[in-house]
Amino acid sequence: MIIALLLAAAPLHAQIISPGLCRVVSAPIAVPLPIVAVSASAASLNYLWDGPALGQIYEVPATPVPLSFEPQSALADRGRPAPWLSVRDPNLARALDAAVDLARGTALGRRTFAAAQEAVAAQGGVLVVAVRDLGKNNGEFDYLAGRLSLNRALFAPGREVTLAGTLVHELLHVVQHAAGLPSYALELELEAHLQDLEMLAELGLTPPPDTFARQTLDALAQSPAAFVELIQAAVPGSPYLGEDSLDEVIDWLEEDLESARERGPSSARLARSIEADLENLRTEAGAAAYLAFSRRVRALLARRCAAAKG
Repeated sequence: MIIALLLAAAPLHAQIISPGLCRVVSAPIAVPLPIVAVSASAASLNYLWDGPALGQIYEVPATPVPLSFEPQSALADRGRPAPWLSVRDPNLARALDAAVDLARGTALGRRTFAAAQEAVAAQGGVLVVAVRDLGKNNGEFDYLAGRLSLNRALFAPGREVTLAGTLVHELLHVVQHAAGLPSYALELELEAHLQDLEMLAELGLTPPPDTFARQTLDALAQSPAAFVELIQAAVPGSPYLGEDSLDEVIDWLEEDLESARERGPSSARLARSIEADLENLRTEAGAAAYLAFSRRVRALLARRCAAAKG
């Protein structure tokens, strides 16, 4: 998820804010899920990074990752798997490293980490990872500040799968924004949630009932339109080339820019970001890049839907 004005307690991953109408570009906000009773026998693997409550631990591994580890010097000596991810609290570094190792144990995770590392290197070489209390939201990427935040609850023993999945989801948003794509286009979340399902499949896992991941999987088995409708319900008001023309997307951004400017200094960074999106989309290369990205995501969605139907 990306954030600038997080309006609601969005479960799981978050993309940032949206401008003029204060739309939140995030996943499951608008799709209420029933509260599920937790049973000790629930074989859910932390509800696969999409469970009904962050504080619940469904499965504790035999050797959980502790929360207090070696001093920073020891971490430096052994070498971190992703040193370009900067964690200010050294006591949390090893838990993050374990999540990095778990994520990079999948082909999708390795691809995402490689692309994210390249994107971060081009923008200074280090991505700050803040560990904060995020309520029902597992993670956020604030593209205005260039900061990735992870929920402190995910660093508890037994949440390793959730932490790894959230990290990969947010790093994809880092890659997307580095590519100069419109900051809150619907295609960004479509790709991210398709990636979530791909990672689950690679791990041999099926999302349990009453999770947003399960809703996306069920929608995928119905049709591309059903999947798009579900994500649109979670991130209402996001421009989408599957339904809008490029000119309509530009008009949309111009309206959002006007709204951001009207809000004054508090929205100055957001206004500059929208201005940059507009400037990029008005170039031949920028327009071509967004059109190609949108076509690729929609083609991927069509393939995944066909595969889900068997």
